[in-house]
Amino acid sequence: MPNKQTYTFSGYSRRLDVFVTDQLPDFSRSIIQKMIKDGKITVNGKKVKPSWPLEEGDEIVVQMPDVAAQKNKLADLIIADGKDYFVINKPAGMLVHPQSPIWETNPDAVFALEETLVSLVLSNPPKGVDKNTPRAGLVHRLDRETSGVMLLAKNEEFQNAMTEMFANREVHKIYHSIACGEVPDDTGRIEVPIGRVAGGKIKASDVGREAITEYKVLQRKNGFTYIELYPRTGRTNQLRVHLSWLGYPVLGDWLYKGATADRLMLHARKLEFKHPFTGRKLQFEAPVPADFEAAWKRVSGSK
Repeated sequence: MPNKQTYTFSGYSRRLDVFVTDQLPDFSRSIIQKMIKDGKITVNGKKVKPSWPLEEGDEIVVQMPDVAAQKNKLADLIIADGKDYFVINKPAGMLVHPQSPIWETNPDAVFALEETLVSLVLSNPPKGVDKNTPRAGLVHRLDRETSGVMLLAKNEEFQNAMTEMFANREVHKIYHSIACGEVPDDTGRIEVPIGRVAGGKIKASDVGREAITEYKVLQRKNGFTYIELYPRTGRTNQLRVHLSWLGYPVLGDWLYKGATADRLMLHARKLEFKHPFTGRKLQFEAPVPADFEAAWKRVSGSK
């Protein structure tokens, strides 16, 4: 596909975003609108709004997504590289994949949006990756603001096997978090259903799905708790919802009323499972990042 595509409009007036979406059916209208807002689609050499009314003879130039324009390097995130998988330490603030689902059928769309883990994988996959593996090898995900260990598959066979293991709770995960308030019990188990309620928010709900989290307090100080979390199920926002329900929301969690911080203080520390083909026990760890440690020192008053 050429780096630039040029169209000359003719006919009755139409919105710019509608016209370009018709020309590029593999890109969703929301992606086209973002490209317009980012100045990647212009009319007569000028940046305009998605709703701009086109007129006879207008020249529309579309700057197509550039695979090579990724700012981060996947190699810098990889902490383990095996025959069937690779493991990365995802930084906080990075989306795992675009929010628009069209990327799953049209990978080029990945590069029209903000940089994600998927765009890094597709632009420069590690050695041995089968490029036909669905969803760029994803078998699980982390929230944008959550940092830490993530496993990706290099082939569809391993991906399917690991997806089943996650579903069957055969993958053990450990998270570290900073909770607002001092959790009184040294250890505990939260067994509260989670579901999406009116308005779309995910929260503890009697009509939700089973969700179980166990925890161990590592430190209490100055009105905050450094806590280790063991999710026994894998519901969306589970750890955030459960800590909020308990009355000790995650520091930096604006959605569930945690105290203000530079980021969500939740980190995927460790991942353990048996290789589905060899039975070998595998364990991967990502050290707590510097900004997390700095946040704990700040709120706890530690030196």
